[in-house]
Amino acid sequence: MKLYLAIAFLVLTMPCVTAGGQTKSDQAPSGTVIDKEHPNNSEVQPAPEKIQLTPELIRSAQGRLNQEGYKSGTPDGKMGPVTREAIGKYQQDKGLKVTGTLDESTLSHLNVGAGKVMATAPADIGHGAKAAGHNVKEGHPIAAGEALGKGVGRAGKAVGEGTKSAVVGTEQKAVGKKPDETTPPPPK
Repeated sequence: MKLYLAIAFLVLTMPCVTAGGQTKSDQAPSGTVIDKEHPNNSEVQPAPEKIQLTPELIRSAQGRLNQEGYKSGTPDGKMGPVTREAIGKYQQDKGLKVTGTLDESTLSHLNVGAGKVMATAPADIGHGAKAAGHNVKEGHPIAAGEALGKGVGRAGKAVGEGTKSAVVGTEQKAVGKKPDETTPPPPK
């Protein structure tokens, strides 16, 4: 009998304990951004992971920009105004989002930084999972599915773009071709 009373007490008091522990969060969990505000809570989505730009990566991008006719100055590994302008012009000509920075898409089109692009994939998955967990906790299961999907989708894109960049970049280095040269047809 005492066991039944204890279980009944726990069942009846549990909603009060969990409701008392929920407070409105003004901040999104790290790696996420607030997507929608609700009166008592919010929905979040994963924030894209930024690529860590190193002087070596910038130098490679500057060299490729110069090879393709976009004057980025001397490949010195620094993101100066001349380099930013060349990146912006390249992005505009290739139909990319013009940011003037070396983002995932720009690096992939330049065929440099494959490892750096692919390195963002695990964090993208983690950010998606963190956003999904937050959304489930706040009572937004559809937003949770969207968040997880965005995280996995970004990770897949990063791996695909990085792989393409690695393969094409390695082929060009091995054969000594410029990016605009085509492979000659095989002999008959």
